[in-house]
Amino acid sequence: MQKVAVWFVLASCGAAAFGAGKAPFDYFRNSWNVVGLKDYADGARVTPDNNILLAGKNVLHFRFGRDLTPLSRRQTKTALEGWLPVMLFSAIDGAVRYDFQCWATPLPTVKDWQRAFDWPTEGENFLVWATVAATNTGSQPAVAKLVAEQSGPDAAPPRKFSWQLAAGGRAEAVVRTPFAPVADPTAFDHADPKLWLQRTVAYWKQRVLGGARIVVPCRKATEALLAAHVCQLIANDHGELHGGEGFYDQFYIRDGGYQIMELEEAGLADVTAKAIKSFVSHQRPDGRFESQANQLDANGQALWVLWQYGKTTGDPKWLEKVYPAMRRGVNWTIAARRQAPADSPYAGLLPVGVADGESLWDGKHHIVGYDLWNLRGLFCTADVARTLGKTSEADELLAEANAYRAAIDAACQRLQITYFPPSWEKAGTHWGNTETLWPTALFSADDPRVAGLIEEVRRRHGGGYVEGTIRWFNDEAKYGPNPPAIHPYMGAYTTMADLVRGNDQQVVEDFYWYLLHSTAAHAFPEGIYYQTRTAWSDTIPHVTGASNYAVMLRHMLVHESGDELHLLAAVPDGWLAEGRQIRVERAPTHFGEMSLLVQGTKQGVTIALTPPKRQPPKKIVLHLPQSRPPLEVPAGVQLVLRPAQKQRWDFPTVVERYRGTNPPPVMLGR
Repeated sequence: MQKVAVWFVLASCGAAAFGAGKAPFDYFRNSWNVVGLKDYADGARVTPDNNILLAGKNVLHFRFGRDLTPLSRRQTKTALEGWLPVMLFSAIDGAVRYDFQCWATPLPTVKDWQRAFDWPTEGENFLVWATVAATNTGSQPAVAKLVAEQSGPDAAPPRKFSWQLAAGGRAEAVVRTPFAPVADPTAFDHADPKLWLQRTVAYWKQRVLGGARIVVPCRKATEALLAAHVCQLIANDHGELHGGEGFYDQFYIRDGGYQIMELEEAGLADVTAKAIKSFVSHQRPDGRFESQANQLDANGQALWVLWQYGKTTGDPKWLEKVYPAMRRGVNWTIAARRQAPADSPYAGLLPVGVADGESLWDGKHHIVGYDLWNLRGLFCTADVARTLGKTSEADELLAEANAYRAAIDAACQRLQITYFPPSWEKAGTHWGNTETLWPTALFSADDPRVAGLIEEVRRRHGGGYVEGTIRWFNDEAKYGPNPPAIHPYMGAYTTMADLVRGNDQQVVEDFYWYLLHSTAAHAFPEGIYYQTRTAWSDTIPHVTGASNYAVMLRHMLVHESGDELHLLAAVPDGWLAEGRQIRVERAPTHFGEMSLLVQGTKQGVTIALTPPKRQPPKKIVLHLPQSRPPLEVPAGVQLVLRPAQKQRWDFPTVVERYRGTNPPPVMLGR
């Protein structure tokens, strides 16, 4: 296996939030995680009570100590080295500490274990490992006990361990559990846990660290990025992007668009080459792309995904191959937006449809996000046509896109809309309507409707942001005007709009609130009931939540804007302080691969840039605060100095801010 150089230049995230002998901050009372393998159909979910869900309805439980106490939510899960899919947690009974490690490997009986780590080459089953080290931390002898037992229809016999430990003594138990039952469960009893843990660590480091690298001077932020990559790869099923492991375990074009963007920007080219096939295959006979019935945004999202893949890979042969499918997709849009009569308030817009994110399931509303996404798909397809030399088609499609945007403008005037609502009927909760400037800009950054929408969701919608996060609700009759749910990854689209608008202070604040809403092992949720600190429907780790975090961090550092490349568009000023370092290596962009090293000194910052060369951008713009000027501007780079940020943001700051709101206690314990 190829060796991968590993480097970290990380500033402490602060004793109150991370380390210093205390359990790291975990926002969630229902803190789930998963151990599994890349592209296998299933992973083993680790519950908030630290039980492990196996195939069928089987569950692996642990009890520890003299009274054989079940594990509970009191044991905070973290990850080995901060991001690897090896779950760590500890339990205490008297003077004895029990340190657990849980991870997944191929079955030790496979013929080629290296290939089986990367793909289910010899079946879908895998082995769940748990090692438990019992250590007597006291000055007197102590008894240590452990039971590993299963419940469910195919439960294996319990494993029982008991030790008499001298002062300072240590003993270890090893529990090997196939995810799905096997004929002979004793076949793995002699497999070496140290060897298989070493192989696990080596595989994930080679797989994740071998791509693009981003390291920032915040341990939590950097580890969360690596954990996001792992989350993606475990949730993948045979190359197809899925929304979760054990929930949303299917392909969604809507989620998959940001998932594949995250993988592209992580430099995992072989993974994205497999994943892109699912988007192409989800095209109906009428040309429309669809993964969930009658949700019309998927058509535009698929077109953007295909365009984005072509921009990142720079592969004209692939674009030539996929362009006919893209053209059929926009032909559907062109026909669909002509269905309304010319005198209709919805002339030139898409017909009504059901909407998941907007929570408009009756199919009687015209969804603004559906229009925005199909407009974006038209612009993307026109750009592909021009790239391929199809000038007349490109002009035709661009004219259609401009006419579509004019129809949106006319609808705003007819309906007296000052900001983009969830539906043209002004009903629903905010979702696709927030994707105005992101992932590509459809309107001017200073469009008053964009600014009005940002003001609406941040200040007024449902009472305004809570915990730095947008509100989401689907039942005002039940919950009233101030819903109890917030939705971090949906709010990321507004954050990205502020990035495009140059509001770096707001982006940095949003970034740290987003990071707050994660587990101690850096797993992200879907929606959150913030009054109880629970992710709805136990949707952790949520792959789109992880993807949007990774994409946000990357674009704060490296952001494509048309034919321009922007560097450090929105980073905390503290990341540029003396002794701090930001490192970006082998980062794929629309213009080719690039690297960047930023180091803080007493006088300012040093910048080492290897710009992209495949198709150089027309302009490279470097953004820095006036208080941290560059000692030397790299050749060909335009410098933009901005005011210093008024508020310092880092992870301890956001944790302190959150704790100041008197939140509910996180530990439920038995």
